[in-house]
Amino acid sequence: MLRLKYYFQKPQSGFDPVPKAFAEKYAANEYSKVDSSLVDAINTQVADLRDKSILDLGAGPGQYSIEFAKKGAKVTWHDISRNYLEIARNKANDESIVLNFSLGYLEEAEGKYDMIFNRICWYYCINDNQFATRIYNLVKKDGFGFIVVNNEIFLQEELAKESGLKKILIRLSYWINETFNIKLTHVHPSHQKLSKIFARLDFKSLQVERNGHNTLITFNK
Repeated sequence: MLRLKYYFQKPQSGFDPVPKAFAEKYAANEYSKVDSSLVDAINTQVADLRDKSILDLGAGPGQYSIEFAKKGAKVTWHDISRNYLEIARNKANDESIVLNFSLGYLEEAEGKYDMIFNRICWYYCINDNQFATRIYNLVKKDGFGFIVVNNEIFLQEELAKESGLKKILIRLSYWINETFNIKLTHVHPSHQKLSKIFARLDFKSLQVERNGHNTLITFNK
C-alpha cells in the first residue's frame, strides 16, 4: 500500500501530505522548543560542525537545519512537504542563513554527507531495513549519524487513544512489519527491530539506546 502511494503521490507534481495550517502550527511549536543542548552535544561529538556537510533528513519546518547552519555547517534540508519548505526557506532568509533544499520522499535523498540527522519521522519510510541501508549509504566514510525514532512504547501510547477497527488495523500493521518487514501503513518499529537492523551494518561505533518512547541511534561509519 505504501509503495503505491510512493509511485502515484509525487511531491514534484504538487502532492503535499502536510496541510498548510497544520504546517504553520507545528512549525511555531517546534521553533519554540528547539533543543540547543542536543545541537551542542552533536557539535562536540563530531569535533566541530563547521564546514561539515549535513543532511537533515525529514527536516520538517527546518528548525534543526538552521541550528546546524548557525554552527557553520553546510546543511541540506530534505522533506516531502512544500509547505514545510516554504517555512524553512522563509526562516532561513529571516536569519540570513544559507540552506540547500531538496524535495522528496525520505528514500529520495541523494549525495554523500559528513553527517545525517533524522528526527521523529522514521515511521514515514517505506521499509525499515531498506531505509537504514539508505541512511548508511548517504554517509561518507568516517561520517556520523544521529537518529531519533519513536518506538513501540510511543505506538502503545497512541493506541490508547484509539478504539475499534482502527486500533485493530494498527496492531495488525505493527505485527506484519515486525514479523515480515512489510509496512502496510506508517507504523512505528520496535526498539528491538531497530537494534537488529543497525547491528547488521558495518560501523566503527554504534549505539542504540532506549530513551522512553524514543530510540536514539548514533553511529560513526
